[in-house]
Amino acid sequence: MIEQLKSEILKKFGEDLVYTKDCKFLADTICEETGSRISTTTIRRLFGFLKSTTTPAKYTLNILSSYLGYQSWEHFCNYWEYQPKEEIEPKENWTDFYNKAISFSTDTYKYISGQSGIPFKAVSPREESEQRIEKFLKSGNSALAFIAPGGFGKSTMIAKWFERKWLNKKNEDVILFLNASMMISFLNADFKLEDWLQDQLKFTHKDSLKYFLEHPEACESRIIFVIDALDEITYDNFKLERVFLQLKQFILNFKDSGKVKLILTSRNTTWQKFAMPFVFQSNALKDCWYDLNDDSEKINEANIPPLNHKEIQRVLEKTLNLQYAPNVSVDDLTYLQKKVISNPFFLELFIKLFSPNNIHKLNKGYELMHEYIKNKVYYSRYSEEKIDILYSVLDLISHGKEGTSAKKLELRERYPIHLKTAGDYYAAYQELLSFGIITEYISTNKKNNYCKYVKITNEVLFETLIGISLIEKNGELDFELIKKVDKDYQGYELKNRLISYLLESAFLSGKHMELKNLFELSDDTISAPCVLETIFNSSIYTEKYKIELIQHLAENKKSEKIFSKAFSDTLNIKDQSKEVLEIFAKNGATKNLRIRSLSLLLMSAMFSYESDKATAYYNELAQEEADTSCSGFTIAIRLAAVLMYNHFIGNKTDDIELLKLFYYREMAYLKYAEINSAIDGEFELILCMALTYMESYHKVLQLVDDAEHLYKSEGDKTWSSNYKLLQCYKIFAQYSLGMTLSKEQIDYLLHSKSEVNSSQNYYLQIYYNSFLSTCYQEKSKGQKVEEFFNKAIELSEFAKYHSCTASLYRKMARFYNGINEKTKEQICISEETRLLKKYASSYTFEALLV
Repeated sequence: MIEQLKSEILKKFGEDLVYTKDCKFLADTICEETGSRISTTTIRRLFGFLKSTTTPAKYTLNILSSYLGYQSWEHFCNYWEYQPKEEIEPKENWTDFYNKAISFSTDTYKYISGQSGIPFKAVSPREESEQRIEKFLKSGNSALAFIAPGGFGKSTMIAKWFERKWLNKKNEDVILFLNASMMISFLNADFKLEDWLQDQLKFTHKDSLKYFLEHPEACESRIIFVIDALDEITYDNFKLERVFLQLKQFILNFKDSGKVKLILTSRNTTWQKFAMPFVFQSNALKDCWYDLNDDSEKINEANIPPLNHKEIQRVLEKTLNLQYAPNVSVDDLTYLQKKVISNPFFLELFIKLFSPNNIHKLNKGYELMHEYIKNKVYYSRYSEEKIDILYSVLDLISHGKEGTSAKKLELRERYPIHLKTAGDYYAAYQELLSFGIITEYISTNKKNNYCKYVKITNEVLFETLIGISLIEKNGELDFELIKKVDKDYQGYELKNRLISYLLESAFLSGKHMELKNLFELSDDTISAPCVLETIFNSSIYTEKYKIELIQHLAENKKSEKIFSKAFSDTLNIKDQSKEVLEIFAKNGATKNLRIRSLSLLLMSAMFSYESDKATAYYNELAQEEADTSCSGFTIAIRLAAVLMYNHFIGNKTDDIELLKLFYYREMAYLKYAEINSAIDGEFELILCMALTYMESYHKVLQLVDDAEHLYKSEGDKTWSSNYKLLQCYKIFAQYSLGMTLSKEQIDYLLHSKSEVNSSQNYYLQIYYNSFLSTCYQEKSKGQKVEEFFNKAIELSEFAKYHSCTASLYRKMARFYNGINEKTKEQICISEETRLLKKYASSYTFEALLV
């Protein structure tokens, strides 16, 4: 009844109480009308501005009742106890509800899109997260949360989803997209989430939303509430607790509705501190959540994936590649850089700082991290305190040698991060937490007791700070420091990434030739992927005076091992890698290095319509025959490249080389046996790719059949991925020889998509998508034809395989001619003509026409 009294007081007063001065104004108004004094403190306590566990005195209740026109508190209670309850009826129709919700949500969308660090039209949709939303909406669960540190793109992901689903096309669901920061003025003790939501819509009759929520049968579609940025409401723990208590009750109230869905976004710290305790205290509440991670060790991890390469490239195409030439490609970036800019905040930094003059600096992910440190630490509020805290965390863990997390208790002994009244360390610590720079979590210590730990969240930031510290301690960066780190951090996972940072720093400071003794480092360091990326695939090698380091390495026989590691698992050659391959083709210390480099270059040149280069590579390759000193991969790729060159460019018969095919296969598998490597069908995969483009389908079938009988044993699971790919080639060949494909065979191809995409073989991926477009063409499914054609074109253009692109356009021109789409046919013909004219080629890959 006290809540009813408060509600009636606010109605009469005519406005909500937001500030302390409002409480004083209400107290004065009551005094004027009743002649009795009631203190401002009493009003503040009653309406939740001050925490109180006691009920108001009867004297106070009588004055408040008198203010409302009742004789006493008992009179007020008697009146409202017997007041008949009105049946709630909808005051607005569903269309009004929809339109008001869209209007309000659009305002939130505009606010978020306006805060974007790059033009919002350039922001990439987060396909995996959007798919997660769609699966949630189809599920029986009523709540979904996206949890990630600040700057990870939660708000923009939701805004992009709203843009695509509601602004770009009409979605029948009602969506109420809210920014949680708007709650701040309403978080008093009697805060009610439903009332707040109702107020945001500003219905003519305030009970309309309540009616639709409580009467799902009256809803024409679902009502989707999206509350973004829960952590940005306030740092006041009491107020945040009110919000989550209300969210808990809201979810439980409507969990069985079937019409109400709730989507939240929050940073890890807020989610862990408030949401997780509420969720796990109640099985009923836990069951309401979709895809809820209840592993306490992983609570601090983001459940939004980093930006993938396709999403990054889409952003680059709509920003940098509109301004600069040559275009920036994700495939040309370093391992470290791709890792760093997979975080949306760092991608924005990269775009803002990019210019052709500083490309070498920005091509190092650590330079972006230095900019991040500058913006978020050195040039921010409480900068000195933040620096103290970060370096103290590193010191407590011996710069990564004693784990990655420091005990919070030990950190508290150095700085008063837990005391609000002890200077700015508390505020600095809270900001580091809020922005996800550091993270707290609870785990067991060595004595099996629970303990709170603190860690630097971003792995690259962690490594950068350690690297800076090591260089400062050493006095300079030289090769002796790199050797010392290799020794001191032996056995630590951190070691190779630290060495990669030091190598990058050496390149940037012009000390590249100090690294000529790289082979003095341990084998596991030299063969680590991040170290190899730094050595081979950095854009600094486009500068001639730095090429000498690669030349020096190529002439060392030890380079055989690291070269094989760097170029072992892919047929896709980046532009920057071509320069490295050309150095190894000329200066490689072994026959295997030279042949392998030339073969990869020859294959790439043919697909890129670079006939002159292809002929030059072929002539060099013809001078060196493969022998038992070559690896199995080298033997296979050389044969494939020679066969394709003779077929497409040399116009020579390939009978002699084909007769050698099985001789080379035996030689290749002898090499696998020498290194105790499993025979996994790699030779057949490479040759099947070449023979498919050459339309030698009988040979493809023979190779696959041989592989099935000779190498694949029952229960051998290590060959499963390659076996699936060989079966795809078998289906390609059977169809091309006139066999009608069954539904099971087409389904097999579709189910092999993940293996095809992970094969790191654009040649296969392009053919695969072109083939599926043919399959759907026969079924007269035009939309599917275009879908797979567009995917093939996208891959082909991205890889710069102009020969494939021209063939694909010719194929689609024929398709559009067959369905009388003359405009689209002409577009395809024009694109093919443009490519052939630009690259003046005398050959094309007709196999893509299937």
